[in-house]
Amino acid sequence: MAATDDMFELGRTLKPHGLKGEVAIKLDVDVPKHYASLDMVWVERQGTLVPYSINSISIRPKTTVVQFDGVDDVDAAAALSGHRLLLPVAALPQLTGLQFYYHEVVGFALIDQRYGPLGAIATVMELPGNPLFKTALHGNDGFFPIKDETLVSVDRDTKTITVNMPEGLPELYFS
Repeated sequence: MAATDDMFELGRTLKPHGLKGEVAIKLDVDVPKHYASLDMVWVERQGTLVPYSINSISIRPKTTVVQFDGVDDVDAAAALSGHRLLLPVAALPQLTGLQFYYHEVVGFALIDQRYGPLGAIATVMELPGNPLFKTALHGNDGFFPIKDETLVSVDRDTKTITVNMPEGLPELYFS
């Protein structure tokens, strides 16, 4: 069994697809086609991570269909419904430029171009349509939106993210 600290959630199993053991899954990733050549995934079942080999995978617009090794009928596929799918963090494709994984930037310094340091990123809050960096700033929590138009640079070497926050937002924390 692998430790979940070194894993990321790839998606979830949904339901059987057809009668031959295929399983519909929902990938929770930005670019599903990056995972079209997966040969194995971990399925979390009753708190335990179980490795499953993948015989075939078909990336589709809304869901992906997977045939797991040893899952040969609808009953076996149904038993896999509703479980988290995980992969080791090391299996993530390398991102560049302004792209980053949320878990990757925890601990990075958040710096505004006008106001300077906004604190270290403690976590990324995934609110629907409005993800936020949460920082510790002047002894309080600071919350800053993650938007393409506010991101200026991501420097993995110095572990900093430079932003240009909307006028008025940083002032809330500096007054």
